[in-house]
This record gives sequence, structure tokens and C-alpha cells, in this order.
Amino acid sequence: MRHLFNSRVEILEAITDIVDGARVQTWQKSNDQFDSMAANGEMWCRLDLIFLRPGKDQPAPVVSGRTPDRTGILYCSFTTALKGGQIIRCLDGPYTGASFLLKMRPDAAQAFSSAHHIEVQVFEVAQAGFNYPSGAPQ
Repeated sequence: MRHLFNSRVEILEAITDIVDGARVQTWQKSNDQFDSMAANGEMWCRLDLIFLRPGKDQPAPVVSGRTPDRTGILYCSFTTALKGGQIIRCLDGPYTGASFLLKMRPDAAQAFSSAHHIEVQVFEVAQAGFNYPSGAPQ
């Protein structure tokens, strides 16, 4: 299935700090190994922003006055490090620069004897919503 992976992404995790008595959330690149053929905190995957799995994925809500959010499915090799609540930022591929939120736990697609790959619904998020710690990539 790896021959279908056309996007290289980095995975961002939420970090919460207390600054002057206020809780501040920032996003930091993960140090986990997601893909044996990519650097730590990165992986190769396929993003399909057209297909939604019938009966499983939520369609985007209709909101008047703005462009609808892009939703779709992320396919990647099996890993236990990918979790709901993480943000995927595209470094290379057809959606370079776009960022997507994993709202739910990834589903493992089963092969005959073990998990074959992961499928998870993704929701596009605004770039301006990120507060990067100093020195983090932007």
C-alpha cells in the first residue's frame, strides 16, 4: 500500500503550560516514530479529501458565511503512536501547507493475521490557530 502514499506530514501534539497564571496551549512536533521510512515526528500517508466512509465518517456541518471545512480520510501504515487530538501538517504532496485535526481514534484495518493499515477521518484546521513555542517550525 505504501506506493499510494503521496504526502509527507509532520505530527503536532498539544503542550499545555502555565504562563503568568494562565493556561496556554501550544503545538509541538512529536518525537515519536510513526514511520520507519521517515524522520521522527513525520510519516508518509495518503490524504483523500473527497471520500467519506459511508456510515462511519461525519459530514462537515454547514456553516453560513464561510467556505466549508475540508474533511477526508488519512491512510497510513499501521502505527500505535497516532492518536486522536493530534494535528497533521502536510510538508510535501498535493496538500502542502494544509493542517488537519484527528478528532477521533484511528481505525486499524485488519488483514488476515494482523493490522494492515490505519484509516482516520481528518478535519482541516486554520493555520492562524497555532501558537508555536519559540524555535518551532512555522
